Amino acid sequence: MASVQEMLTDSLRDMYDAERQAVKSLPKLAKAASSPELKQAFKEHLEVTRGQVARLEQVFQLLGERAKPKPCKAMRGLVEEAMEHMREHERGNELDAVLIAAGQKIEHYEIASYGTARAMAKAAGQKEAANLLQETLKEEEATDKLLTKVALNCYREMVREEAESEEGGRSSRSGGSVSKKKVAAKKTASKSRPASSSGNGTPAASSRGSKSSAGSQSTTDHEQIRSWAEERGAHPACVRGTGGGDDVGMIRLDFPGYSGGDSLEEITWDEFFEKFDEQRLALLYQLQTAGAQKSNFNKLVSREEMAQAPARKGRR
Repeated sequence: MASVQEMLTDSLRDMYDAERQAVKSLPKLAKAASSPELKQAFKEHLEVTRGQVARLEQVFQLLGERAKPKPCKAMRGLVEEAMEHMREHERGNELDAVLIAAGQKIEHYEIASYGTARAMAKAAGQKEAANLLQETLKEEEATDKLLTKVALNCYREMVREEAESEEGGRSSRSGGSVSKKKVAAKKTASKSRPASSSGNGTPAASSRGSKSSAGSQSTTDHEQIRSWAEERGAHPACVRGTGGGDDVGMIRLDFPGYSGGDSLEEITWDEFFEKFDEQRLALLYQLQTAGAQKSNFNKLVSREEMAQAPARKGRR
């Protein structure tokens, strides 16, 4: 029967190989990223990872073991998946989003591995080794939090670009401009229309939905979302390669016959709404186009962002 220290050594050799794979892949991720913030995050973590490799070698010395790597199949799979995303997506916010997802999956694997190794070191009485592993664990957790912050900025930029694209399409279809009289009339009507309030001076929020800019609406109501989607032949889906295990990853509404369907995989409504609520998302959608046709425009955004939308609009 293997001792705890033997199990620890075997686990560390696996992580030693994993970190060396990360050192080779991080420069490629940084090169593929478009966001300066994401590029910098990958570059900074490369330097951190090199330090983690050296720290593992120090742990091996404390255990009286040789720093010998054991092929880490899990990391190899995660890295290959990230490289595949780089080939499938064009540069820009969409590629940045999938790179962040790939990076966080790597971080989550390392967090789990270092947490287990630290526990083994403590059980084996290797206090100094456990402390070194704890340092690395903190660094991995900090990187994961940083990538989450970068991801939110990336998603917001994607929402902004899609909203501008949709607005541009409507303007083109309606003749490109609206008369000054109509604009003035709209402004007058908006000033005279009483605004609902939650009692503290801010617009009241409703889980059933609310009006947004550019003729769009937003909602968090499950039945309303399902009804809107099914009326248009859409079904719940996830982006292939962004999940793992019980996690479906990034969710979408898939409209069969439209581009991008090859990257999506159908899931159940229960799975969709579980992720929807877990990520505190809202659906930004339209009922009709400017030509009174049924609109498929939709975007999943954070509930916090939708709550702040009126304030941002007022500052323009």
